[in-house]
Amino acid sequence: MREAVEPVVRERIGVAGGHGFYPAPHRYALYLTPRRADALRVAVTVRLLGLAETLALVPLDGPGSPAYESLRRSYEATRRHYAGPLAVPALCDRWTGRVVSNHTPDILRDLHGRFGPGESAECGACALRPAALGAQTDRLEAAWDFAGAVPGTGPLDALAARLRHAPYVLGERLTAADVDAWSALVALGALPETGGAPHRALAAHPGRGVLTAWTRGLADRPAFKEALAEGYGVG
Repeated sequence: MREAVEPVVRERIGVAGGHGFYPAPHRYALYLTPRRADALRVAVTVRLLGLAETLALVPLDGPGSPAYESLRRSYEATRRHYAGPLAVPALCDRWTGRVVSNHTPDILRDLHGRFGPGESAECGACALRPAALGAQTDRLEAAWDFAGAVPGTGPLDALAARLRHAPYVLGERLTAADVDAWSALVALGALPETGGAPHRALAAHPGRGVLTAWTRGLADRPAFKEALAEGYGVG
């Protein structure tokens, strides 16, 4: 018996007058499944960009819950007679009732490029994806397996080496690369309070001390702490 394949919806947020989906406050909702690395990185990004009052973050509960049924209707409006699984994260348009995208990299790029950066108490007008670091950010993002959350040793080796010489992944400033790496490390059990023992890939890594200390440091910052407190941590 073949497993149901999650649908891929890849519309993008455009600009007013040039695209059906243009950025407007309170127009969009982001459906996230708690305790998943991809949901965690989206939740942190929304807070870092100062978008918590602009976009609704909706935890996706089980079948029959209001959030689940709302997302089901959005998929049915997007794909005629749709009866498959509800892929998340999902960015949904409240005005049309449709799913805009369930492709996490596109969602994250649109959060920064189309909605922000807004002003947040934590980092002001926070540019998480500066153009000069875009290619590096993309390469590092591709190294993490956010679905399985079990990378090979290569990404952990490279990250530990970087963090021995700089406070952040790409140097002296917080970027999307830090959000990605931090979310992956949380998924690997770098924070005991999220409820899981460290994965063997992290537990046996020679740079574990560096990696866990860095993860702990970011977890004390408001945007990261709030996302964990709301249940998006992985355990």
